[in-house]
Amino acid sequence: MMVPLQGPVLATLLPIQWPLPPFFLAALLAWVGLALLAGRCRPDGLRRQVLLRARPSLSSSLLLAGLIWWLLKLLAYVGHRVPTGAWQLPKALVVAGVVWTLLRCKEVVLRHALGNPRLMPDRSNRERAFLLDLVSKLITAVVLLVGSLEVMRQLGVSPALLLTASGIGAAAIGFGARTLVENLLSGLMLYVHRPFAVGDEIELPDKGLKGTVQAIGGYYSQLLTNDQQPLYIPNSIFASFAILNASRRELRRLLVTIPLRPQDRAVAAAIAAELQACLRDRPDLANDQPRRVHVVGLGAASLDLRLEGFVPGDLERFYATQQEVLLLIGAVIARHGAGLADPLQGLRSTLDGPGRP
Repeated sequence: MMVPLQGPVLATLLPIQWPLPPFFLAALLAWVGLALLAGRCRPDGLRRQVLLRARPSLSSSLLLAGLIWWLLKLLAYVGHRVPTGAWQLPKALVVAGVVWTLLRCKEVVLRHALGNPRLMPDRSNRERAFLLDLVSKLITAVVLLVGSLEVMRQLGVSPALLLTASGIGAAAIGFGARTLVENLLSGLMLYVHRPFAVGDEIELPDKGLKGTVQAIGGYYSQLLTNDQQPLYIPNSIFASFAILNASRRELRRLLVTIPLRPQDRAVAAAIAAELQACLRDRPDLANDQPRRVHVVGLGAASLDLRLEGFVPGDLERFYATQQEVLLLIGAVIARHGAGLADPLQGLRSTLDGPGRP
């Protein structure tokens, strides 16, 4: 029978007359306690960052659980029949809050680990970022799985129901979600085989796709094209087509075509010999690779020389070396009194083919 909310009965329901719910007390202690502990840590230390990161999520989940508990008590007091399973809801909210807190703290810990040079010193920054991203996804998956099972257990969901739901889900995946499974499995293979990492410049020649890897997701991976456009590619594409990873090149081929005028045949050999000597003395070219300057074409319109060498390092170093070599070629040509066959076209330099980065 319902109790009317009038007179002294209403007064007895005022929250100020109720004892402080344990969840409210726990929320208050979590907020104050974590703040006090953080104040005793170094301002830039990892412990302080973790404590401050955990404080809002843990306290708010405890506060929400306390509010739900208070409302259930109120409903029971006024005569409503509260289902037995509803009293487990505050506990389920606390479990969800712990999961939320762990995921928030995980981000701080992994970000700190990425910036620590003493962690995996034999690995490059890209490899460390790749491994930490993999660890982050594994931790997230495990925490969500365990947390979800614990929340369901608190709410009274039976294991038989979970098995039935998983069987139905598996059948649905098998019949109607083949593309989803392909992309998820392909995303897992990207982490296992590591054909590229975040920050690498890659190209799929068969698909005409090219860009810098920004993120490797479970379903899509994000590239940033040369004109700064985000490009999202399903992971199954990477499992079906060849991937060219330009960032992992140890050497880049410098190939310059020098079209001299036909009347400069007399000095062509001298120009080639001087350029060959200049290449031999350059420390920015790979020592174990050929350094060549040869006449490769002779016609009525031009006499073509070709300069070839290999530059170790990244793309910026290649462009810097290419610039110096082109200016050197121009100085040598001018010193011998020669000239280019087509001044409008000028020197032509390629890196393993036109348009290849």
